Amino acid sequence: MSQSANEFVIEHYEKKIYDQKQLLEISKALNSTLDYRYLIDAILNICLAQLQTLNAAMYLETEVDSQLFRMEQSFKGFDIGPKELNYEIPMDSPLIHFLAEKPKATLLSYILTIPELSEDPVVIFLKELNAEIIVPLNAKGRVNGLLILGEKMILSEYLEEEKEFMTTLASLAGIAVENARLYELATVDMMTSLKVHHYFQTKLKEEMDRCRKKSTKLTLLFTDVDKFKVFNDTYGHQAGDVVLIEVAKQLIDHAGRHDIAARYGGEEFCLVMPGADEDAGFEMGERIRKAVEAMSVKNPNTGEEMKVTLSVGISSFQTSDRNNKDLIERADKALYQAKHSGRNRTICYKQ
Repeated sequence: MSQSANEFVIEHYEKKIYDQKQLLEISKALNSTLDYRYLIDAILNICLAQLQTLNAAMYLETEVDSQLFRMEQSFKGFDIGPKELNYEIPMDSPLIHFLAEKPKATLLSYILTIPELSEDPVVIFLKELNAEIIVPLNAKGRVNGLLILGEKMILSEYLEEEKEFMTTLASLAGIAVENARLYELATVDMMTSLKVHHYFQTKLKEEMDRCRKKSTKLTLLFTDVDKFKVFNDTYGHQAGDVVLIEVAKQLIDHAGRHDIAARYGGEEFCLVMPGADEDAGFEMGERIRKAVEAMSVKNPNTGEEMKVTLSVGISSFQTSDRNNKDLIERADKALYQAKHSGRNRTICYKQ
C-alpha cells in the first residue's frame, strides 16, 4: 500500500472514531433532558453543525393516536410559509412505508428514481421544499418522525459516512423524542397545552425550596377569565373551550424560558416565575392581561368575533412560607381582589 493510500485509510478511521465520540456525547446530551421543545431545537442544531447545512426541519406526530406528521415550528433555514408549515404527512404514505422498510438516511434524488415514490404527493412536496436528504426517526420499531435536511453549505453531495452518521443520530433522536413526548403527555393538559396541576405543584415546591437554600426570588401569577360561566352559558361550551385555548396561548407565548405556565383548574391558569420579584410579576401580569383584552376569539358555532378579559393576582415568595399553600393562597386572594374591584386588572397581594 502506498504512503498516500495508507494516510487515506488512517484519516478515514480517525474520522470514524471522531464521529463515534461525537455520537456518544450527543447521545448523553439528548438523554439528559425531557424538555420536548428544547430537545427538538437541540437535534436540529446538531444537524446544522455536524452536516454543514443551513436547512434542517423535523416532522413529528401532531397529537395522541395521530396518523399524521407535521413540521415543528423550530425549523432552521428553509423558506417556509403558513401553507408549508401546516402541510401534513400521512403515516400511511408510500414514502413512510419505504422508510420503515429501509430506516436510513436517503437522498431525495434517489427516492425520485423509484417509480412508486416519484408520484407520491409527499415526495413532490419535499422536492418543492428543496430538501436534499430524508432521515427517518425510529422508536419502538416504527417511524415516529422525519428529519429533513437541505443542501450543504459547500454545495457538495452528502457522503456515505455522513449518511451513516445521520442514520445513527436519527435512531438516538427518535428514542429521545419518544421519551420526551411521553413525558409531555403525562405533564401537559391536552386542550390548553399548559402544564397540569400536579406538575405545577411539584415544580412550585422545587422553586420554593431553591428560594430557601439560595435566597433567590420567586413570583406566582394566578389568572382567571372574567365572567367565564356567563360566557359559557351564553355561547356554549365549545366556544368556552376556544377561549381557554386562546388565553392559555397568551400565557405560553409571554412566559419566559424558565417560567412554568400551568392550568390550576377550570378557567384558572397560573404562571410560576423563578427569579422574578413582585415588580417583574406585575409587568408580566399586565402584558398578559392586555394581550387577552386585545385579542378576538372566533365563535366556532357562529363565526362571530368574541371578546374576553382577564383578572390577575400576584404573590411573591416570603421566607415565612411553609409550603405551596401559603404562596398560592396569597395569589388567590390577590386574584379575588382583582375580580371584586372591577375585573380586567392586575393586583399584587397586600396584607
